[in-house]
Amino acid sequence: MAWAQRPTAPQILPQHTLGLIRIPDAPLLAERFQSTSMGQLFQDKRIQPLVAQLYRSAQDAFKQAEQALGVPLDQLLKIPQGEVCVAFVAPEDREQEQGFVIIIDTKDEVAQARKLIASAETIAARNGGNRLTEKFGQEEINIFTGLGPRIYEVEKDGTFIFSTARPIMETVLANLNGAGAERTLAESDKFATVMSRCSSDDQPHVAWYVDPIALVRRLAQGSLAATGLALFPALGLDGLQAAGGTMTFSAGEFDQVQHMHILLDNPRMGVIDAIGLSSGDMTPETWVPADCISYSTIHWDLRHTINVASRLYNTLMGEGELERQIQEKIGNNLGADVLTEIVPQLSGLATHLQWIERPVRINSPCTIVGLQLKDPKTAKPVLDKILQKHSGTFEKQRYGQFDYWSVKIPDNRMQKAAKAGMELRQPLPCFGIINDYFVATDSMKAFQELVTSQANPDRSLATSLDFKLIASKVRRQPGGDAPGALLFSRPEEGLRFWYDLANAENTRKRLADQAGRNPALGALNQALRDNPLPPFEVIAEYMAPGGGMLVSDPSGIHYMTFGLKRK
Repeated sequence: MAWAQRPTAPQILPQHTLGLIRIPDAPLLAERFQSTSMGQLFQDKRIQPLVAQLYRSAQDAFKQAEQALGVPLDQLLKIPQGEVCVAFVAPEDREQEQGFVIIIDTKDEVAQARKLIASAETIAARNGGNRLTEKFGQEEINIFTGLGPRIYEVEKDGTFIFSTARPIMETVLANLNGAGAERTLAESDKFATVMSRCSSDDQPHVAWYVDPIALVRRLAQGSLAATGLALFPALGLDGLQAAGGTMTFSAGEFDQVQHMHILLDNPRMGVIDAIGLSSGDMTPETWVPADCISYSTIHWDLRHTINVASRLYNTLMGEGELERQIQEKIGNNLGADVLTEIVPQLSGLATHLQWIERPVRINSPCTIVGLQLKDPKTAKPVLDKILQKHSGTFEKQRYGQFDYWSVKIPDNRMQKAAKAGMELRQPLPCFGIINDYFVATDSMKAFQELVTSQANPDRSLATSLDFKLIASKVRRQPGGDAPGALLFSRPEEGLRFWYDLANAENTRKRLADQAGRNPALGALNQALRDNPLPPFEVIAEYMAPGGGMLVSDPSGIHYMTFGLKRK
């Protein structure tokens, strides 16, 4: 059956739509997801029986809802056959009603959708409500009461539109019929700019948009909220114009691509100006291990951020107040002056990564943070000063060619940790200077692995072919030649952690113990018993590295991530 092409959701929603999440084509989204690495993994004959059994369990759990809705789970999931959109609309005039709009294209699944409408009428009647029918111009509208807020519903050529506000429904219908008198969301400059910045060669399969400042202003109530809103211009927060993003699956060489853009005023003022993102070399430090789960590095102009923050805060609170607060709450506890002794040592380049400490436990992922020092020799006296103040807290260690310090753990705590060692990793915070970086982590094994990687370049991420491939893909993106931050991820290592954890004896025992008390865990336990996971190599076949970047451009800040397809 041929369906008439109607305007898209942004073309019929009012321009004062402050939030939106949209799937342009639900069947296409499902189809493209099936082509992703995860979709193909779920279809693998060695995994599919487990997935199928879990889906049957979900269907069984849905039976109670099915009785109320009159539609089984598999049919319910098939109802969206085109665009699906949920939006929040709030006119600038507070006297005008705000509300939600939901748009669902059902096409040849319209009969199943009508069953849901009939079920909604039955539920409304049970709650003391009913369904009324009125005319909005030439359209026949259903009005439901007894379902919470009053809901307006119309069906037009297989598309169902719902709204919680009558004026908004009238505007949407007028735009749908080409008789709208006001601008639509698609005609909004902010929406158009954000969406164009998040576009790619393929049509996005998921999109979202929000006007955060307008949303806060519309929803804020009371004198305290009014006072906060009055500070927005002084703080420069009204320079945050909008934010939005897209997701695209199985597009060309990419398994998935995500974009997010924060639209900012130009020139930037106040808090917005304090965002001191800069750019520079993105090569991983020699101490970053090649088998880390994720790696990110960012260039930040710390002095600019502090100067702007100081000017804003001190204007409101008094001269020198920010400096006093920083020293009182941070510097005095550390034993050094933050702004005159610590900050001047930092170059503004920071690194964050995750690494798995084995044997695998639920908290095996370790967090590692590195801050580049301008000169380790001048930074060492500051570190010594801090250590002297906390001499009873830290214990000096040495591994390879590097000294480092670990937090002293009381013997009784270590004994308790040993008893629970089969289930939880005992975090042991450590820190030290490796080359020109101050490095801190919550794992002694992780720190030692960093030292080992530094001494063996072939074990460093910088020499990894996966990282070099991702870095080359980043450079080809708009702004990728000089990003403010670079991200690298290895989904294979992340899944390996969850795979090892799922197969661990303690995990399976705990799952079995909880199965009788939690139906969902019971279904998972039974599915894993009936369909044991295949060797991890089966899963690894579908995994490829991913990455991303953060860029500051004249229109705002852009964040982009992607995963590659496994060849």
